[in-house]
Amino acid sequence: MLNWVASTAIVLGAAGLLYAQWKLAQLLRELPESRVRTGWKLMTFLVPLFTLGYFGYIPLNWGLYQGLPDLLVPVIFLLGGCFVCTVVSLTHSSVEKIRRITRLEHESITDPLTGLFNRRHMDRRLDEEVSRARRYGQPLSLVMLDIDEFKPINDRLGHLIGDYILTTLAERMHLVLRRSDLAARFGGEEFVVIAPHTDLEAAMALGDKLRNAIAGTPITLTGHQAAPPCAPDTLTVTVSVGIASLSSDPQSSETAETLIARADDALYRAKQDGRNRCEASPAATGLSAAL
Repeated sequence: MLNWVASTAIVLGAAGLLYAQWKLAQLLRELPESRVRTGWKLMTFLVPLFTLGYFGYIPLNWGLYQGLPDLLVPVIFLLGGCFVCTVVSLTHSSVEKIRRITRLEHESITDPLTGLFNRRHMDRRLDEEVSRARRYGQPLSLVMLDIDEFKPINDRLGHLIGDYILTTLAERMHLVLRRSDLAARFGGEEFVVIAPHTDLEAAMALGDKLRNAIAGTPITLTGHQAAPPCAPDTLTVTVSVGIASLSSDPQSSETAETLIARADDALYRAKQDGRNRCEASPAATGLSAAL
């Protein structure tokens, strides 16, 4: 009788190890390449070895169980299999929850159409960058872009083509921007780039790069499923750019809101002066920033 009890305990422990192996395979699919993943990958080789040891222990010790104390090792085998199974299951569950939370956090700060950051995240980051630039005396610039004649494009070709244009422009912006820059969809057809450690001259150069990257290559509409019959094969889209840099005047009380307002004013002048151009806002003084 004791032989069957011991064997059952060992088989149940081995079943726990087999279940852990299945969970390990799921866990490895969730984890990116890293040292942690390498460690868990090593476990996928160790668990089968332990499982074979469990099954090999049964015939080697059959008939040797004479009393309850002899069941100590089989019970340890059972608990060991349960322990490994529990650890792997909890780890897999934790990774899934972390990925879900990360995805929700990403969605909360991202514009769903373009993949750029949204206005709320941009406002928060701009406040942080203004405070940091003030504290350490570093330059900071804001680049604001607006698509020229976007409403007529939407009216003539439809909103789906308009969405396609917005996503295409966002992709082209990513090719130009540096890792330290933060690009966001400001609203509608307007985009904003926060450029830390960038003075007005460098920001003007960045604005020109963005403008040329967008206007330099026509957007292909041929074959797009949403393109109406009247759509041209290609469409050249241009942007007007307004640029403002944080005042270097120690007496200036300029805020993120006033920096946006100056960039928006420069953008308006770029529109008024013919579009497809960059305009810079004059540096704010302590008095004008306060106003």
